[in-house]
Amino acid sequence: MNLKITLLVMLFITNIFASNFNATKLTSEEIKTLKEIKKQGKRHGLSYSLMAIAIKESSIGKYLVNVDSKDYGLYQANIKTVLSRQKAKNTSWNRNKYAMRLISDFQFATKNAIAELNYWKKVHKNDWKKVWSSYNGGWKYNSKRARNYSRDIAIIIKRLKRVNV
Repeated sequence: MNLKITLLVMLFITNIFASNFNATKLTSEEIKTLKEIKKQGKRHGLSYSLMAIAIKESSIGKYLVNVDSKDYGLYQANIKTVLSRQKAKNTSWNRNKYAMRLISDFQFATKNAIAELNYWKKVHKNDWKKVWSSYNGGWKYNSKRARNYSRDIAIIIKRLKRVNV
């Protein structure tokens, strides 16, 4: 019961952080992480989307595990999606193995987020509102939750572009 309450509080705090994100109050460590994300995403034209997703999903690495939704890492990748992308059998061993990689391996987590965004970019023919919605809601990209998520990502990107990250 205490674990559920803790996770609920962490989820609430994460959502507050994303909606009240202030790019001028980033710590030096957060700026360093965002610059590395920007560098990795540049080759794919996804720098700002990746940075905004890392802010929204994990508060730039503060919350790397969501036990309820089974999402892990900087970009909160869903473990079932990751297993499918890796062509790995859905076993307890593989779920744990890939969850740990998403949490501990920046490159792996970033490649996964890039693959996910590229998939939805293709599906939605570069309609970024739908791409961001699908990153959160999958095929339920028209749900209120997914649309709000997309709006939050757009707001975070605008705020990031105002500062030199």
